[in-house]
Amino acid sequence: MALTFRTDYWEDPSARRAFQQFMVDSFNLDFTLWEENGFWDEAFIPFSYFERERIVASVCIYSLPAVIAGQPARVAQLSSVATHPEWQRRGLNRKLTASALDQVQDHDAVLLFSTDEAIPFYRAVGFRSIVEQLEYSDVDPVTPRAGRRRLDPANPGDLQRIYQYARQRTTVSNRFSFGNARLLMFHCLYTLRDHLYEITDLNCLVLYRRTGSCLQVFDIVAERLPDWSQLYPYLAEPGDTRIEFHFHTDKLRLGQTELLPLTGNNPLVRDPFPLERPVFPYTCRA
Repeated sequence: MALTFRTDYWEDPSARRAFQQFMVDSFNLDFTLWEENGFWDEAFIPFSYFERERIVASVCIYSLPAVIAGQPARVAQLSSVATHPEWQRRGLNRKLTASALDQVQDHDAVLLFSTDEAIPFYRAVGFRSIVEQLEYSDVDPVTPRAGRRRLDPANPGDLQRIYQYARQRTTVSNRFSFGNARLLMFHCLYTLRDHLYEITDLNCLVLYRRTGSCLQVFDIVAERLPDWSQLYPYLAEPGDTRIEFHFHTDKLRLGQTELLPLTGNNPLVRDPFPLERPVFPYTCRA
């Protein structure tokens, strides 16, 4: 049976439902919360092959506003790449990837995160692996302060509060950061929904969790970023020994940090890529 190629089809309800079912089938990822709460993003662009009403292969490009080395930029992230088993090994992903990359030739950077198995394919279509870094710092003991409040995205009032922070935020880094409120809301609804805390004294939202004595900070969302010395007392707990930052810390006035190579995420980029040793912000990942 012949396949039909389609892109930019979010306005077609049946095609959009087909994509959502494809994501459930391929990744066990249900976009219902993201859509029903009004955060579906037109900048998340599909390139798909349909067999009648069913999607059998798809690639997405997420076109994201960014800051790179202090300058406004556009970054394209390739994501949601899959093919149904009965249609694999027919070159469909290669064709879809080529179509997607043709649409982002004007972007300042193109990146993706790969499974181990897919790395050879992406290298064959022009990507190269890059070492992702994590900034970390040992803890200077402080006196903990009261004043953090966990926000629950299942609560409509809290969800609106989170989105208000997302829309009004400044970028967390001048070196490399992103400013897409709807993608941030995806992470608040899915990957980090149990790790959202408002610091009302500082008018900021902090996405963090603890693993043993390590505090992992995924994002700081504020119209004006506080200094880390102001913020940490609200997060501190006895026994903290280390803080890991999943973004560049240049705007936190933190002082010296160390770099730790990350493994397992398999980031790949297209050249020319404007940064060496980047920290890919956790909440930018599509």
